[in-house]
Amino acid sequence: MRLKIGHWILMSATAVIVVLLLLAPHHLPEKAQITDEESADEPPTVENDIDEALAIINGEAPMQGILKLRSIAEENPDNFRAQLHLGRFSAQTGQWEKVIERFDNVNKIEPSYPESDYWIGLAKFNLGEKEDALVYLQRFIAQDENKELQEDALIMLNQIK
Repeated sequence: MRLKIGHWILMSATAVIVVLLLLAPHHLPEKAQITDEESADEPPTVENDIDEALAIINGEAPMQGILKLRSIAEENPDNFRAQLHLGRFSAQTGQWEKVIERFDNVNKIEPSYPESDYWIGLAKFNLGEKEDALVYLQRFIAQDENKELQEDALIMLNQIK
């Protein structure tokens, strides 16, 4: 079986590529490598811990990340991000009492954060506390620009009325 010249060129090029890949460095250049000593110099922060917990939640072990985030929130009850994310995760799982608790905390930390009213209104709506939900949802609509949440709030308000 005779191979045409094009086949020989293709096989030669493939062999060259394989050799180059085998000889290529398999590590980062020294400038891009971070040593354990350098990472140890940077003190861990609560914000870094929260980012790590969120990465775990979005990865393969969401419950482990939630537990880490809850631990952070217990150790730092005035941390806005920890309370905010736990409140949102509580809403995703239908834990409406927890949603109210978390967003009450968010309100105490940052009273001007309008989404708190939306989430508390949503929780109260789902708990059947329609009059309370009405107050929170109306307040949210009056002050926020998040169109997606506003549409959702309007739907709930229409169901209440």
